[in-house]
Amino acid sequence: MGQDRMQTIERRLHTLIIPIVVLITLSTVVCSDSEQTLDSSIIDRMEELKIPGLAAVAIDSGRVVWMGTYGWANIENQDVVTPHTPFMIASVSKTITAIILMTLYADGHFELDDDINEYLPFSIRNPNFPLIPISFRNLLRHRSGIADDYEGFYKQYWNVAEGDPTISLDKYLESYLDPEGADYSSSENFLNYEPGDHYSYCNTCYALLGFLAQQISGSPFEQLSQEVLFQPLQLEETGWFLRDLGVREPAMPYGLDDSDKFVPYGHNGYPDWPAGQLRTSITDLSRILSTYLSGGEIGGDNVINPGVIEILSPVIPDQGFHTWRLQGDGNGDLLYSHTGSDIGIRTIMMLNRINSKGVIVLTNGEAEVQSIANEIYKSINSPLIKNND
Repeated sequence: MGQDRMQTIERRLHTLIIPIVVLITLSTVVCSDSEQTLDSSIIDRMEELKIPGLAAVAIDSGRVVWMGTYGWANIENQDVVTPHTPFMIASVSKTITAIILMTLYADGHFELDDDINEYLPFSIRNPNFPLIPISFRNLLRHRSGIADDYEGFYKQYWNVAEGDPTISLDKYLESYLDPEGADYSSSENFLNYEPGDHYSYCNTCYALLGFLAQQISGSPFEQLSQEVLFQPLQLEETGWFLRDLGVREPAMPYGLDDSDKFVPYGHNGYPDWPAGQLRTSITDLSRILSTYLSGGEIGGDNVINPGVIEILSPVIPDQGFHTWRLQGDGNGDLLYSHTGSDIGIRTIMMLNRINSKGVIVLTNGEAEVQSIANEIYKSINSPLIKNND
């Protein structure tokens, strides 16, 4: 989830120790010498960075042109990564939460600068600025003045692996943000910044956006997700909770012990789950991204409103953008990207609105993946990647 989380989380290392094994399992394109060069490079990076399993995809002109899966989804069970292996995608989940919420915006249910209290069963104000409302736009841009209190509240959830959360979204948020709540703290749960004035990365904000979508639609957020995005895209390996995946076993998150041996963490669940708990396969997530890069259309059907795409990631970003981060590709082009970081998880999704290119990398380890994503992106127009014609 949050970028700072991994600096403070205390790892729960299990006793089982497994040496690193890297195995290429599948690429959706027919193998050739040039494609093996990309495969070999990825395998070398996995060995160097100690990544147990990885799934990646490249998209060009809104179309998947390459997919690769490598290594182990579960070392103990000898399960290899396949295109259908669900990975926890951590904070990349925020991009999906934003799309689902903004679908309601496109249907006219709220305005970005509305006071969120108009849609909530309890009132939220930054106690340092009690007369200034918090808006949807503030939440989407991490500029609400709400803070993630790791030590006082989230530590009990974020550094353990105990499956699906047991506290409901509404109860957790009310407890944390309502002045009458049991976990409310005016000093720890809020920043001394006026809403809209200061960027501070915020998982609580995206949990709140999921709850707002739930309140506005009248449907639980996980059900709304199915209705507006997962079902229209025919995603069968995607869910907010472990129970949603049925018999599909998600990739096991792994850390390293002091001897650089892999140890499994188990599967986590958080009260702020719309901020970082989505599990999905590279096949399903690539379907979302390719649809996004195709103006929201797939098979002639409009699934994602193109106005939503433009607000979240405008082609010309000088009027501001939401949820995504902006970075250069080293060649003068601008990419929207979002990373995910959690215990035993590192992920990234990035895209170029100008040429409709994109890359996703999902892993069940704790090494950075930006360099791997950059290499795949640079390979899209090279002989290393061929179109699936």
